[in-house]
Amino acid sequence: MAEIQYAGEYEIEEIKLFSSSGNIIPLNGLMMQLSLFENIFSPTMSGQIVLLDTNSIVLNLPIIGQEYLSFKIKTASLGNEGTDIIDYTENVFSIYKIDKRIMGDGAEAIVLHFSSPEMMRNSRTRVSKSYANSIDKIVIDVLQNARYLNSKKDLFIEGTVGVRKMIAPNNQPFTFVQKLASEAISVEHGSPYFMFYENKNGIHFRSLDNLYNQPVSAEYNTGKFSHQESSGTVVKDVLDEYSRPISHQIVQANDMLSNVRGGLLGSNLITHDIYKKNYNIKSFRYFKNFPDFSRLSDNPIYNTNVIDEFGNTVDNFTNANIHLHPTAKVEESDAQHYTDVATAPYSPNRIENSLLHRQAKFLELKKGLSLLVEVHGMTNMAIGQTINFEMLVVGETHGKSKADPYYSGKYLITQLRHEFNEVPQRKHTIAMTIVKDGYTEELEQNRSAAEPKRRSKGTVYTNVA
Repeated sequence: MAEIQYAGEYEIEEIKLFSSSGNIIPLNGLMMQLSLFENIFSPTMSGQIVLLDTNSIVLNLPIIGQEYLSFKIKTASLGNEGTDIIDYTENVFSIYKIDKRIMGDGAEAIVLHFSSPEMMRNSRTRVSKSYANSIDKIVIDVLQNARYLNSKKDLFIEGTVGVRKMIAPNNQPFTFVQKLASEAISVEHGSPYFMFYENKNGIHFRSLDNLYNQPVSAEYNTGKFSHQESSGTVVKDVLDEYSRPISHQIVQANDMLSNVRGGLLGSNLITHDIYKKNYNIKSFRYFKNFPDFSRLSDNPIYNTNVIDEFGNTVDNFTNANIHLHPTAKVEESDAQHYTDVATAPYSPNRIENSLLHRQAKFLELKKGLSLLVEVHGMTNMAIGQTINFEMLVVGETHGKSKADPYYSGKYLITQLRHEFNEVPQRKHTIAMTIVKDGYTEELEQNRSAAEPKRRSKGTVYTNVA
């Protein structure tokens, strides 16, 4: 295999379209662009392929939205064994929509939109079944059962606590699995932060703690590299290019209003026991609960400064977000799960121990600290992986660039788009959203830094014209 010549070089080993009429069409030479999307909040992958329609493919096949797409693509060799491959030759994608695109000079392109076949099966299928098992085993059944999703992909399933009695009331499979994720507790980490998503490696049902504890998959640095310091080989220079982002921008940086409304900083859960006819209030406070479970970063994104004349901090307002949840307990079990059979105890739904924490954690992923980064593409990258990202501050200190003390550090990849372009140059790039849940360095605290002093009261005007 030839040595890689430039960052983003890739090889297409196979790419085919399977028509509804039974024809198999090789797409080598017809493909102009292939985009592949992954999202940690989505149970399936999707994408689109742009084809130069020189032979009226749409009319001759025809393409009707019942086709399948297979491909195998890999990063050109970097001189190492076992280079990762994006391989969808056995588990193919389903074509679900066709667009046309006019390219000019009489040229016409077609755009085929595709998704994982599990998405189509989910739209067609309902689950009506009673389960008595651990949540991880229930998830496996829904994903692999021939009556439901019938997935043949690799599953990455984290073990969950207890035996649960669960009923799927004519739910679509994904809806039911998402409900299971909201109630699952990790055996290893004891945390309620389960994610359900698909990436290039398979389908995942895993806790954020599990993802956070992974070794990093890549290192990026926004600083300039001196190629004179390299060995002088092409490969060394290319490796430097892979480590340097093409571009980056801050997407989210502490949206205070959304975080207050969403319950990141404080919230209350009121549980009403319909069996004992009483209620209980459980509160979540950002600073108090910050160290409860595994994190990417050790320091909060807000400080404990007093914000008003009453001595409040930003997490003092738990009534800003209120949840109501009915429950019924018989001894130490939910009435719904109560059994007299000692050998088959069902674990209760301890929603009061997880709901507020889970809500806050997911808001950190969506409204916390996130960057949009474009890098030279490598086919081993996927959502759910962690990376180290070093962002250098503008300017230099004593002749050396300094890493940003807040935005540098370990990040989780939550969204990713592989883009393979054949024109004007064969080039693979990745645009990814990366998220972290805290700062690398602790924020400075100032207990006297309240809001600027205001007048005591405003004037009341009663006779308004």
